[in-house]
Amino acid sequence: MTDTSHAPAWSRTGLQLFLLGFATLFLELVLIRYLSGHIWNLGYFPNLVLISVFVGMGIGFTFHHHLSAKRSTTVYHLAFFLLLALVAFVYFKHPSMPGFSSRSALFGDDLYFTAVPKALAQQSYLPFVVSMLSVTLIFASIAQRTAKSFQAFSPLTAYTLDISGSCLGIVLFMLMSWLQVPAWVWFLLFLAVFLLSLCDCWKTAWIPLIPALGVVLLARSQDAHLLRDKTYAGSLEVVWSPYQKLEFARKSEGGSVYANGVHHQDIITPKEVPASFYQWIYDARATRKELQPYREVLILGAGSGNDVGVALGNGVTHVDAVEIDPAIADIGRRHHPLRPYADPRVTLTITDGRAFMTSTRRTYDLIIFALTDSLVKASSMSQLRLENYLFTKESFARAFELLNEGGSILLYNSYREPWLLEKLQKTLAAATDMQPRILAHHGDFVIVSATKGDPLTPELRQRMAALQVEMPTDDWPFLYLRNRAIPGVYKGAIAGLSVLLGALLALLQWNSRKRGGYKGDAAIKVAFALMGVAFLLLETKSIIQFSLLFGTTWVNNSLVFLGVLVLVLLANWTAKLFKSKTYLSLIFLLLILSSLATLIFPLRNLLGLGNPALRFVFASLLTFSPLYFANLVFSLIFSDQKAPEHVFGWNLIGATLGGILEYGSMVLGYNDLAIVVALCYSAVFLLLMWNARRAPAAAAARPNLDS
Repeated sequence: MTDTSHAPAWSRTGLQLFLLGFATLFLELVLIRYLSGHIWNLGYFPNLVLISVFVGMGIGFTFHHHLSAKRSTTVYHLAFFLLLALVAFVYFKHPSMPGFSSRSALFGDDLYFTAVPKALAQQSYLPFVVSMLSVTLIFASIAQRTAKSFQAFSPLTAYTLDISGSCLGIVLFMLMSWLQVPAWVWFLLFLAVFLLSLCDCWKTAWIPLIPALGVVLLARSQDAHLLRDKTYAGSLEVVWSPYQKLEFARKSEGGSVYANGVHHQDIITPKEVPASFYQWIYDARATRKELQPYREVLILGAGSGNDVGVALGNGVTHVDAVEIDPAIADIGRRHHPLRPYADPRVTLTITDGRAFMTSTRRTYDLIIFALTDSLVKASSMSQLRLENYLFTKESFARAFELLNEGGSILLYNSYREPWLLEKLQKTLAAATDMQPRILAHHGDFVIVSATKGDPLTPELRQRMAALQVEMPTDDWPFLYLRNRAIPGVYKGAIAGLSVLLGALLALLQWNSRKRGGYKGDAAIKVAFALMGVAFLLLETKSIIQFSLLFGTTWVNNSLVFLGVLVLVLLANWTAKLFKSKTYLSLIFLLLILSSLATLIFPLRNLLGLGNPALRFVFASLLTFSPLYFANLVFSLIFSDQKAPEHVFGWNLIGATLGGILEYGSMVLGYNDLAIVVALCYSAVFLLLMWNARRAPAAAAARPNLDS
């Protein structure tokens, strides 16, 4: 079937598909941020929202043929009613991530910090499951509509329109994140796009307006009171930063900052300084007469400015304050009674701490790894927390390089578990060859220091090496995981989700045998599912390793995500330009080799390149080459599918499995995920080759893998 038998891209249906692509991706980003801001501790597990989205989309694409065009419109309208139900449920029921106490959670040997009201510590799983199920139903309702629109176009044209809309969705959400607009505005924009996508049924377009109004009003109301205490009547400021929902409860002097409803930090007042642990740092230095007072200071995770203010009060000459969240720094700039960020001795930089250390050429007497215990992940696809790359052996080694003689690296926090303190001490010792000294120890709050010129003794070196904890590295950056392992609770969840997805795939295959179902080759379906698995892992690996080189900031991660979608469009264009599949075998080979290239030359080696532009060029080649070849393989195979929306659904369900397999990084590290990716694409090649040989009569409509 040629393109001439399909609707042109520049048509009303084409606009509708473009808008559906926009709405889907935009709402995905909205719900990841919104739900993390209102479901306690979900910020640690945004991949659960992503998995729910993929399952819903997979269901919508693969079962859409059971709905007539009229019923499809009705179900699409239902999406906003389901969205209202979800927002109302979160508003009134306030579900919490199960398994957390009021201060922490330990899933096997995976530690999480928190500070939630005690009443939530024993919440059941049901409210949380209901929330995730609602997400699945919402995206199934939208995806079935998208699948109907897919049928009007050739496969690559439909895919291009869908992805083009997704690109615009990312760009606009990035703009809203930069402007720090509140969540209710996100929903308002989604409503506008949703209504425009109903261009083929204007008579009923008013129906979603009623639930949409409810969604916007509820979301706005949620920002009018303190999430953890609706009875709080004091001064409240709510900001949606690019990372999280922040609430600042102001007091007569100072105040408290809450992140995603969890108590995050207090702004210290002048009268509290002398007895604070911030002051202990300088008091401890004063007892060591052989060392000079601190003069040049670097603070990683400067937050609202407590560390900076106390440092200035102790006579330092210069402070480099690094904070990743611009909204937290702005709260400190406007409300901190010590006015730390107004002092000319302070240089505030909004960036990732590891990226700052990579680029700076300044040296310091003191480098503080402050309370860098974020409540969010670096990416919704990964297990990497925002601060993980700060606490690797390589990061500590870089910090040590930046120290003047007699200078100190200093860490402090309430570490909750003794083994976490042991990990930090072992990593510090291995990275610096200096003694990790404990300056203060009050309950589980500890201040640890390593000073240049204070070398390890042979006995201490032996004792550090014997500790039964694994050091975090740039390839395995899991500070809060005791050793390489997938915790048992995750294994159970993975097994359960895998069984459910296996049952769904079996149901899809059974459904295809029924009258009216899609009867495509089973090998093709499995191949598309495996491509979904591999691509999700490849995309996650790329985003995470790019973060190591350029920082885990929201801008970097968003741009890489956008770059991946642009590569999809480039691959589609290439597939249309070179319609022949003669070189598909060669492309598979290039894909597998480029996927494995980072095993030979890990991306972390590029940290040694002092020129950021050159580092970006080489990183882009190593990162985006396999992504391009993966997209090109997909586009070439996708281009001649008779029911592209169905195999696309299988691909989305495969991506769900990829999201589950990403937990394997907790054992393998991120670099070795390349092996899993290569194995998946090798299996895809073998399946397609077997399918082509099994059905020679259909070879003309299948990829020619023997040429």
